[in-house]
Amino acid sequence: MQNAQDELAVRGLAAAYSDAVNRRDAEGMAAVFAADGIIEKPGHGDPVHGVEKILKRYRRLQSERDFLCQMIHSGIVEVDGDRATARWWFSELKKPVGGDGWLYMIGVYQDEAKRTAEGWRFARRSQTTIMEQPLPGGGAMVAHALPAFLPLRGLPGD
Repeated sequence: MQNAQDELAVRGLAAAYSDAVNRRDAEGMAAVFAADGIIEKPGHGDPVHGVEKILKRYRRLQSERDFLCQMIHSGIVEVDGDRATARWWFSELKKPVGGDGWLYMIGVYQDEAKRTAEGWRFARRSQTTIMEQPLPGGGAMVAHALPAFLPLRGLPGD
């Protein structure tokens, strides 16, 4: 029973992260990481160490996009005591600030998670893009305001 609860908690990290991405909530994105957590995108600069630097990176990335929607697809989680590994396939549709076109991408996260005093958190999150496709602009983007979100408890960042 504990293993199933732990797996659900790790799955909750991935869901909370993607939800924060779509709500443009850098604090929520960073909240799923352990204090000493690491994010990396192999081949695209050095890994970022520590939740404060991760938060700074996410704030900068958000300022570079007029629109971003991330969709998590399938995931596998393996729990081993107080550690877990996971893999998640995802896709994104995004538009850079000031850009005319859109970008569609598919990628994979490979995660290491650990149980902390606050609950399960990502110790390392590695993102690899496996496909990018520029899309034509297709006219002006119409942006609508985000709705008022229902409060959720039990997920990092809420």
